[in-house]
Amino acid sequence: MIRSGVKLGIAAAIVLVLAVALGAAGFLPSLSNPFATEREQRDSPAILQALEDVSDYTAATANLQTSFEVEDESVLPDFLLGETISFEAYGSVDGVVDFSALTADAIVVDDKAVTITLPQPTLANVRVDPDESRVVDVDRGVLDRFADLVTDDAVNESDLYAVAEERLLESAAQTELIERARENTDVFLTTLLSELGFEEVTVVFETPDDPRS
Repeated sequence: MIRSGVKLGIAAAIVLVLAVALGAAGFLPSLSNPFATEREQRDSPAILQALEDVSDYTAATANLQTSFEVEDESVLPDFLLGETISFEAYGSVDGVVDFSALTADAIVVDDKAVTITLPQPTLANVRVDPDESRVVDVDRGVLDRFADLVTDDAVNESDLYAVAEERLLESAAQTELIERARENTDVFLTTLLSELGFEEVTVVFETPDDPRS
């Protein structure tokens, strides 16, 4: 009886191996390999591929307004020669996180947990709204006003827009735009990586004095 049991066990093992081999060869299409394991794409290359098309991620936007004056001074008193332009600028600034330089070293995967280290958000994409922005006042000296009668010396708006961009950036730096960009990036990556099968996502931003920043 013992010998029969051993033979029966060996025969069963042979049948199982043959069944797996036939299934792999395509003769038994409905039979799956019982020794195979299912492995999800949860590694650094997969994550980098997922972020490849994002590049610069616009995480937040601030709509701003600022006013300033531009003076054109001379050695003569202002009432004789000189110009002061008052300008009111409206526009927006983005908080952007750069994904383009990410490497596998910035992504640490531990089973279903992942930690991603990112550069700090930066202020970018300054836009001055030409429909809302305007020259509020122009104050010219007597000689300048006299010159206006014989020449067409219009206000140079390109110079004003350049100053407006600088002022909008300065205003954005005084808001919570960078912090909002961090928060939104955290939410974005948590949602994205959860779809890749991760159950725990940690987003870390480099400190400002980090050599890689």
